[in-house]
Parts: sequence; C-alpha cells; structure tokens
Amino acid sequence: MIGWPVQCGEFVAHNSEVQGIFRGVSDLDDLMKASYAAKQIDSDLTRIFSPRGRVYELPFEGFTVNRTAMDQGIAAQAVEEGAELMKGVTATGIRGSKVVTGQAEYEGRVIVGADGPLSGVARWAGLPHPVSAPALSATIPGNFSSNTDMYFGDLAPGGYAWIIPKGKTANVGIGVWPRFKGNLRPFFDAFVKRMKLPSAHGTGGYVPILGPVKSTVKGNIILVGDAAGHVMATNGGGINASMICGRIAGQTVADHLQKGIPLTEYERRWREHVGGPLKRGRKIRKLADHFFVNESRLEHAMSFLGAKRMGRAIRCKRLFLAK
Repeated sequence: MIGWPVQCGEFVAHNSEVQGIFRGVSDLDDLMKASYAAKQIDSDLTRIFSPRGRVYELPFEGFTVNRTAMDQGIAAQAVEEGAELMKGVTATGIRGSKVVTGQAEYEGRVIVGADGPLSGVARWAGLPHPVSAPALSATIPGNFSSNTDMYFGDLAPGGYAWIIPKGKTANVGIGVWPRFKGNLRPFFDAFVKRMKLPSAHGTGGYVPILGPVKSTVKGNIILVGDAAGHVMATNGGGINASMICGRIAGQTVADHLQKGIPLTEYERRWREHVGGPLKRGRKIRKLADHFFVNESRLEHAMSFLGAKRMGRAIRCKRLFLAK
C-alpha cells in the first residue's frame, strides 16, 4: 500500500517558512499541492520543553498531514503525468543499467534512488548512506492543542520526543542519537505514559540526522530524499527539502535525456538551492551533540540560547548574527 506504514512525523512547513529558509526556491504552490491536499490542521507554534520542564515557545508556521494520503496523491500526480506505477514489485539489485526485481529486469537510462535512509540503490551503487538514528512513532487519539511539542532530556537520549497534533489524534514519537544501542520501545512507552496517553504499538524506522551525503550521483544513478539525507538536521524535517530536491532531480533527468547535460548537474543544482541551510543545520546539530551528554549541560545550553536562537536553529540559520 502506497504511503503505509507511516514512518514520519507528518509535519510540513508552510510555503512562507520554506521560502524564508531556502531562499530562491519558487513555485512552491504547485510543488506542494499534494501536501496541502492532505492537510489536517495548522500548527503555528512549536513548544520546546527542556529537561527540567522549562518551556520555550517558537512561532513556526506549518501543518500536519495524513502522510498516507499525501503519498498516494503524489503517486496519482505522477501517473497523470505519464508515469507507470507498478505495485508489489521490489527491487533486489542493479546490474549495469538494469534494475533487478523478483519479477523481471527493467532497463533504466537513469536510476533514481528514493528508497529511504537505508537505500538499497545507494548500497548497490557504492554511494554513501546518510548518518541516521532510530525513531519510533504512532498515531494516538486524544484531545490535543494545535501546538507542536518537542521534549528533550534523558527520556530521548541524544534526541527528542514529540507530539505533533492532527486534530483528534496526534503523531507521537521518539528519536535518539545514532550511537544508541538497544530497544526504543521502553523509552516510547515511558513517554506515552508520562503524557497520560493511551498505549500504542508504533512503527520504527530511521531518520537522517546530519544532513546530506557527500555524493548523490554516480554514473547513471542519483539519490533523492532520505536516501540522499535531504533532511534539516536541527529538526528532523525532510518533506519540504525532499520535495524541492525531487523536482530538481526530475528536471535534471529530463535535461540529461533530452539535451545531454551530465547527471552531475543534479548535485550542483540541489546544493545551490538547499545545500547552504542543510549544511548549516549539520553544523548546528554537531555542536548541539556536545550538550546532549547529560541533562544539566543541555538545560544550561538551552537557557543560554533562549527561544529566539532556538527558532533560528530549527530554521537552520546562523545562531549568532554579526554586528
């Protein structure tokens, strides 16, 4: 089933926020049509809870989506534009320019790996995987505000727990640092209990946490989305950046096939449009990791930054402005 199981926080930044982060990106209304069609509620305030319970309120315009409906909407758009959708076909390898599946082999003048942070396409091509961390989330019923809440501290070692409202339900989850070894379930269950929410099974997965990989092109193969690490390292959001890079990938593949431009142009284009903020987000995330060692250090760091600088951080902007 397209879009299922959901391995996503289901939060999308409003186009106005995206244009402030990725300056120069245009035509977002058309690009994000499927996301807006799957919108559930607006969430214009992000609240960050420190280890000791201090609350920092950060205005951030976004909305939550039904990710399954969004993915199905994107697939429908592709079919309308002439793509052939093959369900129940799993790629098992690449042999030269052919994609190998359990049913047959398919010739690919260009092969696009959009198959997540543990991308098989990247592995078969010898391209790197993004640095990723485990996460677990579930849709839980309840009475929620419209605020997006992020909780930091030992309840989520090296990461954070979240409650992202969807109306009469919320996407509730927890993500930790990549060095974490063990089972996330006890941490997830403890967080759900602490928030006095109904127990839930949840779906596990991995989230890129340090931004893009060093190379997203090799021969006739390109990577996009989570497979390329197109994720904002300071907040884990990947839908907006991945959609932008997906469009760039499509345009570049078309130019390659029709005009003969090299596929390496894809790398240059996406880095030009979104590379700066994603690289800055990586630097901020690596700096933040120094303060996740214990709750006391994290508490002091959050107090020093304050809400304004945290707001800049989640937008992958410089924390300190030059005078």
